[in-house]
Amino acid sequence: MAYSEKNYRWTWDFRSPPWALWHRISDTDRFNRDCGFPPFQVRARSAGEPAAEPGVRRLRSAYFGVVSEWEEREFEWIQPVRFAVSRVFTRGPFARMNLSCELTARPGGGTTMVYELSVKPLDTLGAVVAFAFIGLRMRRVAERVFRHYDELPVVVPMLPERSPSPLVTGGAKQRLSSISSRLVSEAHQPAPLVARLSDFVSTADELNASKMRPYALADAWGSGRRETLDLFLHATRGGMLDFSWDVRCPHCRGSRFGKPELSSVSARTHCDSCGVDFTADFDQLVELTFLPNPSVRRVPRLTYCLGGPQVTPHVIAQKRLDPKEDLYMAVPFPEGRYRVRARGTDVEHTFLIQRGGSALIRIELGHGHEAAEEPVVAPDGFLKVINTDPERRLAAVERVAWSDQSVTAKAVTSRQTFRDLFAREILRQGERISVGSIAIVFTDLKNSTRLYREIGDAPAFGRVLNHFDTVRAAAAEEGGAVVKTMGDAVMAVFTDAAAAFRAMRKAQSALSAPDKARLPLVLKCSIHQGPCLSIGQNDRLDYFGTTVNVCSRLCALSTGADIVVSGPVLRDPGVAALLADPAEGLTARRDASELRGIGGSPFEYWRVVAAAPLHASLRAGPVKDPS
Repeated sequence: MAYSEKNYRWTWDFRSPPWALWHRISDTDRFNRDCGFPPFQVRARSAGEPAAEPGVRRLRSAYFGVVSEWEEREFEWIQPVRFAVSRVFTRGPFARMNLSCELTARPGGGTTMVYELSVKPLDTLGAVVAFAFIGLRMRRVAERVFRHYDELPVVVPMLPERSPSPLVTGGAKQRLSSISSRLVSEAHQPAPLVARLSDFVSTADELNASKMRPYALADAWGSGRRETLDLFLHATRGGMLDFSWDVRCPHCRGSRFGKPELSSVSARTHCDSCGVDFTADFDQLVELTFLPNPSVRRVPRLTYCLGGPQVTPHVIAQKRLDPKEDLYMAVPFPEGRYRVRARGTDVEHTFLIQRGGSALIRIELGHGHEAAEEPVVAPDGFLKVINTDPERRLAAVERVAWSDQSVTAKAVTSRQTFRDLFAREILRQGERISVGSIAIVFTDLKNSTRLYREIGDAPAFGRVLNHFDTVRAAAAEEGGAVVKTMGDAVMAVFTDAAAAFRAMRKAQSALSAPDKARLPLVLKCSIHQGPCLSIGQNDRLDYFGTTVNVCSRLCALSTGADIVVSGPVLRDPGVAALLADPAEGLTARRDASELRGIGGSPFEYWRVVAAAPLHASLRAGPVKDPS
């Protein structure tokens, strides 16, 4: 007996604007959890079974004892207007299911939502389930959840949902309180911020607690990003939190499972969702997130929906296009660079959203259709994407810029707090991962041999050790980290060239300040910026490559009364601003020299000198020499 398809269409009005509701209702992982649906498992392919076509995920779940298995294609959506998904079942009471949700702004404010479900029952059980579960129960449950989302505050950034009562009780509550006290008394972390973190660990729902992002929480709390990250690192060392190194796909930017140790991260990896292999890097693709330590709170990482617009929030629209079919959409999004890409093609089409742009731009998908010039569309304009290929393509319109709320491996491994607390957190032997562009610093004491001769071995050795502390403190204050010491020399790393420059000026000033109790020290210094590799070496996370070698050679050219910088550092906007500021009194003098082992032609560099003596040239107080 054939059963006809059942169609359900529900319309509700809400007070929140579409963009606020979109952020919540398009988070289908959370929505399914809030509705009480079960988590799913990815169904493994049986031996001899043909592989699924690209974009199709094979999933399985059990609900009230009824097991269902299905093939699910990618969601389609346009922010913040509409999303849809379809499922074809291979087991269970249904043959197929289609879902869509559409949001329309109401003239007087608020949103009208149209939620549609169509189900094709496979048998009598399917017809009964469709009537009882979807026709009766699903409408009530979905409306309850949507009404709850509508009552949440409309703020930016969106605040994580919290439980009205603590979820940590008994002995775990006592451990949480004890760790919090030690973070304040022993680790010297800010008491108000420790209290916020402790409260979050105790009350955050499972989805938020299972993937805690320090920068995102800092923005929500109104705290500093650096101090919040440092607190998370100390809380991990103290036993409140655990690490998770998440490798993100460069296409969908998603990460399903994290690694508990950096040594488990491999440069070569695979994205199941996109079906592609890629090379991970520390610059963007490896992110450090956190979750509660099981001794404080057990938080399972369950998945209630594999797709959905919030899994890839950088994608503003996604749609499968038949040959000659088009995607026509408004672009009321922040100004910046965007791109259109299609699975199966090697061409990416970039465009700008910018004031003064065209009212409409047209982009053709397909091999060999790359535009000669980058088109520009106004924020109140429209985009038309046309599939000119003879094959069906999944088109995605996405922001090019990555979110700045991610604590990347590049950022955290170049932070002194991380290196002090987790010195053994390194890559496995032989693994090399690209870091992207990073600022490398080398320093060396001038005439250190003479120092040993004039004041004796023991006092001189003490001064050298104390000078390491001075450089380390200056680096830490500016968000950098000392990588290693070699004799009297130091290698440090920074994500920001201007921060490296400020740190080295402070260190030079502190060490050269006149003091009757001791001789001043002269610190030679160089800064170079560029790509390099991160490696595990001598039980530390080290850096390797031409950028490191060049910086090391440049340090030998410093006189100690200057800071030798390369062209990329001189052209850094932050460094350029410091050089252009008359109050800084800085002058950059061009020079060139052949660097041993770095090619035969002279290498161009600049000596940055201050008009005033080093110890008097800083408006802010210099870092103190602890000796």
